Amino acid sequence: MIKLRKPYHWLILLGGLVLVSGMTWAAQSDLGELRAGEYSLMAINNHRPEVFKDSKDYWKSLQNIELKLGGQETFKNLPDLKMKKPYIGEIVLGEPAQKFGIIIDIAGDEKRLYVDSDGDGSFTGESWYPLLNQWQGLQIYWVEGPEPIKLKVKYGANRCPIQLDVAGVVNKPGPFYNEKPYLKVVVRTWFLAKLPQNVGEKLVAVVDRNNNGRYNDPEDQLFIDHNDNGYFEDREMISRKKGLLLQDGKRKLKVDWDIYPEKLSLKEGGR
Repeated sequence: MIKLRKPYHWLILLGGLVLVSGMTWAAQSDLGELRAGEYSLMAINNHRPEVFKDSKDYWKSLQNIELKLGGQETFKNLPDLKMKKPYIGEIVLGEPAQKFGIIIDIAGDEKRLYVDSDGDGSFTGESWYPLLNQWQGLQIYWVEGPEPIKLKVKYGANRCPIQLDVAGVVNKPGPFYNEKPYLKVVVRTWFLAKLPQNVGEKLVAVVDRNNNGRYNDPEDQLFIDHNDNGYFEDREMISRKKGLLLQDGKRKLKVDWDIYPEKLSLKEGGR
C-alpha cells in the first residue's frame, strides 16, 4: 500500500518561514536602548515571523483537525449542503479552549468550507470559504483555502479577532492512501510592538508557535529585531520555555505578555 508523503510545499506558500538547523539565539544579548515599560502590541495578519529546525518541526507545530464523514447533526442551523454526509471537524482555540465547528461540502469540483466563526454551534448567517486543489496525485487532493478565515475567539470574558490559514487532504482512505482526511491550521495573527529608541524604533514580535490561539505557551516565541534591519531572523528569536529574562552584563529585563497579547511588559532587574 502506498503512503503519501506529507505535502511540505505548503511551507513555501505560507511565506515568511525560516528553517534553521538549531535555534541558538541566547538571552545573553545586547539590550541596547531597550527600556522598561508597557508597550502596545498590534495584531498583524500576514508574513508571520517563524523559526523551525526543519520541515518536520514545522509540520508538528500545526494544529491538526481530524475530519469525519457525517455527523453534521451535532451543529445547529446547517447551511444548504450538497453532500448527505459532508466532512466535519472542529478547530480548537482560545482560553478556555473553544471549539469552532467546520463543514466541508463537495459538489463536483467545488469544495466549500463552512466555519462557525463565533463557536456557538450554529451556522446561521455564516459565510463559506472556497477550498482550491493545489496538488493531486493517486486520486488524492491537497486543498488550500485561498482566503484567511476570520474568527472571534474567547479569552475569558472577551472575544478577540484571530485569522487562520487551512490546508489538508479531503479524501476517503482507499487502496492508494490510508490516512484519514484532515486539515492543518496555521494561526496567521501575530503581534508587533514598536519600542521607542533615541533614534527610530525597535521592532518586537510575539508569535503563536503551536497554533492554538494562545500566545503565552512555553512553545510560543518572541522576536527582537536587534540589528534594526526590519526583518526577524533566527538568531533574534527566543521561546518562552527558554526564559524571558534578557541580560546584558549586569542589566536585566524581564519580558512578558498575556494569553492574547495587547501589551508587552519590560521590567528592570527581573528574575
